[in-house]
Amino acid sequence: MVFLMYLAAFLFPLDNFPWMVGGAYRPVSVLFILVYILVHLPEVFRLKYRRVEMYIFVILMSSILISAVQCSIHHYYFSGLIDASQSILSGLVCYLGFKLFTQQNSENDKAFTKLFVWIIRGYALAVFVGLLQFMYIYLGHSGTIAQLIHLFVARDEFAMTSRVHFSFSEPSYISLHTNLFLLPAVIILKNRGLLTNGHKLIVFTFFLLSLFSLSVRYYIDIIVFIISYLLLTTSRRIFLKRLLTFCAVFVAVAVLTNAIFVQNIFRLHSDHYYRMANMVKNPSEAGSDLSSQIRQTYSKIGFESFNDQPLLGYGLGNFHYAYIKHYSDINPSLLAKAQELQEAQNNYSLVTYNMYARLSAEMGLTGFLLLGLIIYLFVSTKMHKFSILMIFLTLYSLLQFDSFALVQVFFWIAFVQSKYISELRLGGQSLSKYKNLPKTELVKHVPVESV
Repeated sequence: MVFLMYLAAFLFPLDNFPWMVGGAYRPVSVLFILVYILVHLPEVFRLKYRRVEMYIFVILMSSILISAVQCSIHHYYFSGLIDASQSILSGLVCYLGFKLFTQQNSENDKAFTKLFVWIIRGYALAVFVGLLQFMYIYLGHSGTIAQLIHLFVARDEFAMTSRVHFSFSEPSYISLHTNLFLLPAVIILKNRGLLTNGHKLIVFTFFLLSLFSLSVRYYIDIIVFIISYLLLTTSRRIFLKRLLTFCAVFVAVAVLTNAIFVQNIFRLHSDHYYRMANMVKNPSEAGSDLSSQIRQTYSKIGFESFNDQPLLGYGLGNFHYAYIKHYSDINPSLLAKAQELQEAQNNYSLVTYNMYARLSAEMGLTGFLLLGLIIYLFVSTKMHKFSILMIFLTLYSLLQFDSFALVQVFFWIAFVQSKYISELRLGGQSLSKYKNLPKTELVKHVPVESV
């Protein structure tokens, strides 16, 4: 039944699937991972669990119970706790599914490689939806195209404001997919000599369409990926070559950015376009961007509210109450122009957009203990350059996403512990001596060395 995991991998891009329950983030892959677990349920109980994993599980379950007590004592609404509990349950399903897959196939590298092949293939689906959105935005608001888009993604407000966001919850989720799924899969398949022209076309088209997301975070996160990849995985021997390659990429992106946001060759007129264009022309004003200020406000309040309840926090899902207590500290001029901050007073499932701030506000010291155990789970396994890169990118992603259900995060917590990933080496060894082998044989013969 391993095909269920390949199907889940193919559907990773559908993280706002119309027929899934929950808020904005609704990944359909979780259903297939759950079926995979149920089919192999006896094996789940026979998996090798580390002690630190049990500690993490106990902390999460205890936090749910403690938060329920806090809600009862302080007369909080339970809606935030319910959302948090559902997210944790979804996250545990993902982690168990990925752990089951890695242990079942610990000696079968082909199964891992095939999974990453299906990950890249899945982004062809995202590209298809992105092309539909591009046509809808720039060729005319066709009702037929809108109906096709709604087969894959529930939210349409972004396309309505001239922003391509593929089949993701929102444009800011693009880098969560590029940095933690698409580009790592490219690296692994290139390492194995299995990166085809079809894969390259998917990746190229994806990144071309991504320029029209008008997402500041996407641009920043791609730069972070490039710099971290350059610094964390490159040997001295190929550093200069890679640096020159990345410089060429930066020049190409700069030319495209200038054409779109300065020359405005597509005649864009949305508010988000002007926002991006202003930051491209005046980079020093990026800090005054309204969306960035809103997110910074949530994070600041999250960290400041740690002092209110330092031991246990306000309880899982109860950031709303920390926000209300610190609402009067928000700059009045920012409140006047940020309607989202005003409406947040009535949102009982309020998010911080920052996992570290969320743990501070909702779990206090217990949250930092949980984070410390997860980091220990990461670093206590065998590591080479690729593992270090993925650990860094996963922890970096938590600066901008605070869901306990993020598939990408649980994927790498499980996969970094596998031999396939932990023994993957990057560094520059040529694969030329394998070039005459059929692709089906490359997996057997290519050493896990460099990209």
